[in-house]
Amino acid sequence: MKYGKCPLIPLLKRFIDTPVKNYSTGMVARLGFSIAVNIKPDIFLIDEVLAVGDESFRKKCIEKIEEIKKLDRTIVFVSHSMGDVKRLCDRAICLDQGQIIFEGNSADTSDFYMEQISKEKA
Repeated sequence: MKYGKCPLIPLLKRFIDTPVKNYSTGMVARLGFSIAVNIKPDIFLIDEVLAVGDESFRKKCIEKIEEIKKLDRTIVFVSHSMGDVKRLCDRAICLDQGQIIFEGNSADTSDFYMEQISKEKA
């Protein structure tokens, strides 16, 4: 099944001859995300990709993730942004030192995470 044309490709074309070691963190994230969505894997692991890049990049990534989600692909989305978790995930887990400390729907898990953060600050 095709996902359509990746909207990030035009952004990458102007950097195609630049060595990757000279890319910014945001450009590396764009490149990695573009490759991942265009090879069409059955399982996507997206680890903090929305934490880098500008708002335009975030918007395009979110649109692509939502498009892939509609195709019933498995997406493992790692983030500290509870807004993104609530928007993009149906279910979520909260980890502490690699151990699951909460599991549930994304809203409940996000609330639990924010409560834990509040307790740590107190």
